[in-house]
Amino acid sequence: MVESPVPRLLVMDTGPLITLAVAEALDYLLLPGFPVVIPDAVFFEATRKSDALGAVDITEWAQTHADRVSIVPTSVYVSEIGALEGGVARVRDLGERSALEVIRYTPFATEHEVAILLTEDDEIIRGRFISPNERRRIVVITTHDFLEGLEQAQKINSVAEIYRRANDGGRLASEKKTKQENHKRALDALAQALKTNGPKP
Repeated sequence: MVESPVPRLLVMDTGPLITLAVAEALDYLLLPGFPVVIPDAVFFEATRKSDALGAVDITEWAQTHADRVSIVPTSVYVSEIGALEGGVARVRDLGERSALEVIRYTPFATEHEVAILLTEDDEIIRGRFISPNERRRIVVITTHDFLEGLEQAQKINSVAEIYRRANDGGRLASEKKTKQENHKRALDALAQALKTNGPKP
């Protein structure tokens, strides 16, 4: 019998990591109870400068929770590392391209489950780059949606408090949401994840 793939929370870009790190809330990513996947290029972009907002906290958090947080290697990152080491300031869309590689080549979920993609990228939020077949099993969620879902499940006290802490730490964080039915689908998927996999009372 073939074992079913385990649902995962994929962090698509650096925005959610930085916001939660500055707000001292990275552990909230662990609350849904399934593995957190960060593409190597996304992790690199968030931590390459040790004096950047949240960089040290993100590195230490990933190391502390290495049993639940996976930094996934991608060919996109490997192919660009030479340019990066050669002093190129930033390769265009490197993190996003590595995240899309992970989507395409990782079996995220069974037909009865969904994978949650955490992002602040407008094109991903609008569904670009996600094929019709993938949309059945993949749900896009913004940082605000994610925190709202945790608040509704009474896992955190206040979304506003998280953004206040991020702002106080120097992070002007995005509060964008997904639109209409996608917003509800994102919150429903997170609620189901918390109910099924999350920490029990």
